[in-house]
Amino acid sequence: MPKLTLSFKGRVIDVFHLETDSTKIGRDPDCAIAIDSLAIAPVQATITESGDVYRLEAQDEAFPVLVNHAKTEEINLHHGDVIQIGKHTLTFAEDVMELGADLTLSPAAADEQPQAETEDESEENEEASSSVLQIVNGDNFGRIISLHRHMTRIGHTGGDCAMIARREEGYYISFLEGINPPTVNKQPLADQGQLLNDGDLIEVGGTQMQFHA
Repeated sequence: MPKLTLSFKGRVIDVFHLETDSTKIGRDPDCAIAIDSLAIAPVQATITESGDVYRLEAQDEAFPVLVNHAKTEEINLHHGDVIQIGKHTLTFAEDVMELGADLTLSPAAADEQPQAETEDESEENEEASSSVLQIVNGDNFGRIISLHRHMTRIGHTGGDCAMIARREEGYYISFLEGINPPTVNKQPLADQGQLLNDGDLIEVGGTQMQFHA
């Protein structure tokens, strides 16, 4: 059955299976998906199931619901959709996919997996950063890529690749190599690169990731 993966700043908190025809999401403890945060309405959204269709509906105009970075009142959910409620995210996954553990991909990952290679600009120790990428599609769905280095290379060897650079003002993504440039929120990346904002959806070589600042 489909599932929702609850995350906060890129860290997986819980996984909820959609076992009933209607699922409430909100701050109220009676909600099937209860999130203890004042940034969330008592009942902020509901998900109803009809056949194989799962439909999300916002319930409180004062507490907006975003799906894939766009405000929505109601929408049919698809595999990999990322729902943003307050400062939390819920990632919708069909039952054909299994959630990966909360892991950091490293250069030692298998060739079939998207690679995240880090490069130091100095030999000094770097402070750990809370900023991460969370993969939201494919075999590595749910996995976490830490962005604690000055530069992190994202993509497949010999394929489409991007570089995320950590600067004083934030994280910038730029196109390194390949046929297809990365996209940010489904828009092609500018030639000069782009500053990332919390919740941005990135796609590199067919792998979709969400940026958590």
